[in-house]
Amino acid sequence: MLPNMTDTTNTFRYIILMVLSALTLSACSSTAPPAEKNALYYFQKGEQELEAGHHKEAIENWQKVRDSFTSPELTALAELKIADTQFANELYIEAIASYEDFLKQHPASIRKSDVLFRLGQAHFQQILSADRDQTATRNALNTFEQLKKNYPGKVNPQELDNYIQQCHNRLAENATYIGHFYLKTKRYPAAIARLKQVRTDYPQFNDMDHVIMYLAQAYYLNGNNEKAKVLFNKLEQTSDTDVRKKTAKFRKKYSI
Repeated sequence: MLPNMTDTTNTFRYIILMVLSALTLSACSSTAPPAEKNALYYFQKGEQELEAGHHKEAIENWQKVRDSFTSPELTALAELKIADTQFANELYIEAIASYEDFLKQHPASIRKSDVLFRLGQAHFQQILSADRDQTATRNALNTFEQLKKNYPGKVNPQELDNYIQQCHNRLAENATYIGHFYLKTKRYPAAIARLKQVRTDYPQFNDMDHVIMYLAQAYYLNGNNEKAKVLFNKLEQTSDTDVRKKTAKFRKKYSI
């Protein structure tokens, strides 16, 4: 049985040592070189290549371990080594595929929470600007929220919440960008719907004053003067200089 370790990393290191020790003993117990010896050799060779800074060669050696199907434990270790090295080298698309495959192959792994966190980080690194497709943002958010729900306390809560809030902010920026586009192209009902959604779905958005300003303008230009005035009055207390100037200019133009 494994020793009573509460720290996942220490447990994982213990497993590595046990697997390598077992394979070493197995290799020494026979004069004929068994498959385990080859897998062990390539695993250790991968470690040596990594220490030497030869990341591509390290991955190639661990791929040989993975493809040998010699030991389930050693295969899992090699798969994680591949994914982590890809992540460290900013090969995020490859790392995402490797982490997702690991989760499919090893759903009960003691490293599942760690892998989910790295998977979320890999998706996060793929996030595009607010005016572009937000698939990576949603993938990152879904992964982080799954981690928070199913593995509370496994990852620093503040760090995890920070990632989640950044994803929310980017999605809110994207929705605001679309709402503003509808406003500029005089599609006022569509602008109102999209900007109201931002206020509902992302109440902690760090640029809410711009959302309120665009929404007030859309209400006014769509003929709903009362709702527009309520929002314009709300902006009188804003500390955002840009919002104050643009709001004053709009109200002066339309004598609001």
